[in-house]
Amino acid sequence: MKKITIIVLTLLTIGNFAFSQDSSTNGSSGYFGPQRGDISVAVLFGRGNFLNAGLTVPSAPTPSWTVPGSAPYANTVDPNENPVTNIVGAEIRYFLSGNLALKLSGGAIMRNTPSQANVPGYIDPSTPNSGWIPAYASVEADNRLDANVNLGLEKHFTTRYIRLFPYLGVTVPFYYARRTLYDPTIIYPDPTAPDPDDQVTVDVGTRSAEIVGLGGQLVAGVDYYLMEGLYFGFELKPVSYVYAYSNKVAAPGLESAKADNSTISFFSQTFIKLGFRF
Repeated sequence: MKKITIIVLTLLTIGNFAFSQDSSTNGSSGYFGPQRGDISVAVLFGRGNFLNAGLTVPSAPTPSWTVPGSAPYANTVDPNENPVTNIVGAEIRYFLSGNLALKLSGGAIMRNTPSQANVPGYIDPSTPNSGWIPAYASVEADNRLDANVNLGLEKHFTTRYIRLFPYLGVTVPFYYARRTLYDPTIIYPDPTAPDPDDQVTVDVGTRSAEIVGLGGQLVAGVDYYLMEGLYFGFELKPVSYVYAYSNKVAAPGLESAKADNSTISFFSQTFIKLGFRF
């Protein structure tokens, strides 16, 4: 499906480029560019834009209980494996004028798995034909949140081609990611005769890890209008800075473990866009 999508987009781009190659702002094809009060909405294709590297939740209590010291980093920037066919979010722009636009982009993923305690089974080996009760395993609580929000300002430029509009801008990205785990498993030393005094609970409370990231980025891109109101675009970040820090909590009441990281990148985070303008 992804390959079909990129092939269709490529064919549309090539066909419309050939059709309008000779058009200019003085031609008879009309004006395709944005005007004051216009709103554009686009789907973004490229590398995922969620910051979650180093988001390691501490393990449940053990004799060698250790809180990991892994630091977060901007895994939105990677020198390899940047698939263009991956849908990574959406953006909306509001044009303050024909060449100046406010931009908001991002995405979010939320998952919630409630916990369920385990139930011990019963087997009487002396009466093999009697009814046996199977043990029911516990369900570990697993709550996840990944979110990114980008607020920016763009300056658009006209060219001698009526369908082609390059732009420059600045963006302030905000990232947040959180993982919370809780294992409610109760361990019975003697499964055939559960005694409340002998019960051992795996977790004493929820364990969590979170990452917060903030930065500043220069943006460069171009919009090419396939037809009036429908455009195909390309965008990259000539300079990008992201600061991220993480907190890990092994159990309620314990001090959190902290780590941070700074990432500077150049000409990275490329995006392909397919959008509509109203």
